[in-house]
Amino acid sequence: MNIAVTGATGRMGKSVIEEILQRSDSTTVSFATSQKTKNELPNHLSSVEFPICTPSDFSSQLQESNPDVVIDLTVPEASLFFAENAAKFSIPIVIGTTGFTEEQLNKLHTLSDEIPILFEANFSRGIAALHLAINSISGILSNYDVELTETHHNKKIDSPSGTLISLLDTIGKSRSNLDPTYGRSGINERKPNEVGIHSIRAGNIRGSHEVLFAGNDEMITLKHQAESRGVYSSSAIDSAIWLSNQPPGWYGFKDVLGVPT
Repeated sequence: MNIAVTGATGRMGKSVIEEILQRSDSTTVSFATSQKTKNELPNHLSSVEFPICTPSDFSSQLQESNPDVVIDLTVPEASLFFAENAAKFSIPIVIGTTGFTEEQLNKLHTLSDEIPILFEANFSRGIAALHLAINSISGILSNYDVELTETHHNKKIDSPSGTLISLLDTIGKSRSNLDPTYGRSGINERKPNEVGIHSIRAGNIRGSHEVLFAGNDEMITLKHQAESRGVYSSSAIDSAIWLSNQPPGWYGFKDVLGVPT
């Protein structure tokens, strides 16, 4: 399985490459992209055997290397560019980028008519289990207040995170007319359908998500804490291997796991 990796010098791109190089299942890096020139590449890329190209050369490198699948964890504008080029050569792409506008997501959905696209905000198996847990109790606790809190490193640019938005969507499956409130200030009483959303950005924290249900003199807290980026990169690679055998369409990590969407 030959995998092209975009954003090789980013946090997640680096983690994906390191994970592929450590695996024993015949998975290899076909090529990687980086905005940096060869002389500027960090140590983890200085002695690799696979090609490293700039994004502007992505299309020609796709044609030359012909990877089985692409893994992209960059930024929305770049992800859309990579997906459009992958579609030109009928190559599946896994996208773990967050922060897309509705228009950008619509363009990706259109491209999924041509190639398999797996789009996921979070590749953690624990987060997938958290969605299942929320699904099972949210309806039972339909009159309870809900608060969502997420904590990420101080370099994360989108707030709230794609993962937190997906958790809110899961809660919305069993509740109608949700009223997201992003942080609080002033003197305001809590509204009946309000869902408090709190985003913390500090240090080098990998990622933490907490869902609080409170009511009837009791409190239930569901929390997921990631201790390593390998949590995400290993599952992104598993997703890429799975996606390479799928027909054109729109997929998520839950499809890989075979759990309800």
